[in-house]
Amino acid sequence: MFERFTESSRAVLVEAEDLAFELRSGVLAPGHLLYGCAEVRHDTAGRPLRDAGITGLVIRAALPRGPETATGPGASGPQIDPDALRAIGVDYDGIRAATERTFGAGALDGAPDRRLPAGRPRKPRFTPEAKRALEQALRVTTELHHRRIEPGHLLLGLLRLDDELVTGIVERAGSTVAGLSATVLAQLAAAA
Repeated sequence: MFERFTESSRAVLVEAEDLAFELRSGVLAPGHLLYGCAEVRHDTAGRPLRDAGITGLVIRAALPRGPETATGPGASGPQIDPDALRAIGVDYDGIRAATERTFGAGALDGAPDRRLPAGRPRKPRFTPEAKRALEQALRVTTELHHRRIEPGHLLLGLLRLDDELVTGIVERAGSTVAGLSATVLAQLAAAA
C-alpha cells in the first residue's frame, strides 16, 4: 500500500512518527496522523484543517504524553530543579525571564526534547485504529478512482474512523466531521 503514497503523504507519516517519538509514545495513533496532516500543509489536508482552525499546536495539545514527558505533581519524567541549578551557579530565574521576554510567557514549558534516547527504536508501531485509518484512506482513494494516496485521502480515512480524539478536536474547533469531509473532497476534486 505504501508504494501508492505520494511524497506529501509519506511526509504526513514522518511528521506523525516524529510527534509520537517526541511525546514518548510507543505507538502511532490516529491523533498523530491528524497532526501529520496538519503539519504537512498540503492543500488537500492542511488547508481544510487550517481553515477549520485545527492546527498542529491544537492537535498536539490534545494528545496524551508518555510518562517521560509528564509534568506536574507525581510526574515521573525529568523535572527542572531551580535550587539545584542555583547551587551550581546557574541563574535559572534569570534565564527563564530572558527567554520569556524574547519568546513569550511559558516558552520553556512546551519545549520538546528532540534528542534520541539511547537504545530507543525510531519508529513507533501503528495502533489498530491508525492501521484502520490507512486502510480507509486506501478505500477512499479507490472509491474516487485516484491512483495515488494524497494527504487528503489520509485525512478522510481518519475522519471515517469515528475516533473519539479526532472527532473531539474537530468539534472543539467548531466544525463537524461531515463538513470537514466535504471540504476535503472538494480540495481533492480541485487537485485532480
